[in-house]
Amino acid sequence: MLTVNLVCAGIMSFWAGILNEENASSLLSGYNTMSDEKKKNVDFKAIVGLYKKVFYGISIAFVINGILSYFFTNDQLWGSILMLIFCWGMLPLFFLGKKHDPNIYSKWQYAINYFVLGLLFFGGLFLSILIYTSEGDLLIK
Repeated sequence: MLTVNLVCAGIMSFWAGILNEENASSLLSGYNTMSDEKKKNVDFKAIVGLYKKVFYGISIAFVINGILSYFFTNDQLWGSILMLIFCWGMLPLFFLGKKHDPNIYSKWQYAINYFVLGLLFFGGLFLSILIYTSEGDLLIK
């Protein structure tokens, strides 16, 4: 479980490390499809900083989870926490990102936003319960 957590932490740190203001417009979904008028309203520098903080925070949580899983062996628990860290770790992007984007969007765009938000929350919870209640068949050993 330590290896899985460290690999996930490495991937998240890699993405946070390569994300900067020059390449973020092509890497961050949604921004590159905005009209030029809406792009002017977005505080792009703050959004890039937010993404970097969230990705590095998730990486640190993965490392802590991996270290704890090394000392306390309960693969189902640490696997379910790994799933929650990833899914629930992305939630701040939805809440904190809104203050850097004052644009008004259509109802279907808000519906998709709340659908993904609910999917991350409830899907992460469902998958973590599924992993925790499994007999170890879902986990890579």
